[in-house]
Amino acid sequence: MTKIKICGITRHEDALAAALAGADALGFNFSRKSPRCIDAETARDIIAELPPLVTPVGIFVEQSPAEINDICHHCSLQTAQLHSDDYDAEKTRRLEGVRVIRVFRPGPKFSIEEVGNYAEQTGCRGFLFDAFSPEMAGGTGKTIDASTASMLFERTRDFGWALLAGGLNPENVADAVRLVRPWGVDTASGVESAPGVKDHKKIADFIRAVRKADRSLTPSS
Repeated sequence: MTKIKICGITRHEDALAAALAGADALGFNFSRKSPRCIDAETARDIIAELPPLVTPVGIFVEQSPAEINDICHHCSLQTAQLHSDDYDAEKTRRLEGVRVIRVFRPGPKFSIEEVGNYAEQTGCRGFLFDAFSPEMAGGTGKTIDASTASMLFERTRDFGWALLAGGLNPENVADAVRLVRPWGVDTASGVESAPGVKDHKKIADFIRAVRKADRSLTPSS
């Protein structure tokens, strides 16, 4: 069954709506440049109220390992999602007690070997592929074409688990699941009424669409 992550949570009511709708994970963005940035105190309060089987994930862009460690400890985060090529193997190994989801954005200079090399050097087994944009590290609403995405997921299955992001919404996520067969899917802007403000109906529709696609891929007994 495809894992579902709702990213860019900033409000208690949105976190609860996503959890009740069936999200597996929620993303909390600590990048000060993001319109979905959340402060550590608010994130800590929201995370403390989550059901026990919903995984909170910290989103970090260019923050130092020391700052990531501090925020993760303060918010009881056990998973950190790292954007930016600045997070090399040496910096990743300085993170304490957190599992890593490393983000790769297939752009003009991207090579799939980067993913395998990073996995070998760090032991990281979690990845996220997002659409490339020179302006923003994520949440752009841009998509990865299906053929590129399929290649990425096929090549990474031998050494890890990967989520697909980039422009996913209730209208297109089912096709993405059927065509790409990702381990998980991630959305932020696709289920919003404004940056950082989630539309609860869109969240429910998104999750229903994923589960319907999952059922279509499961052979009937």
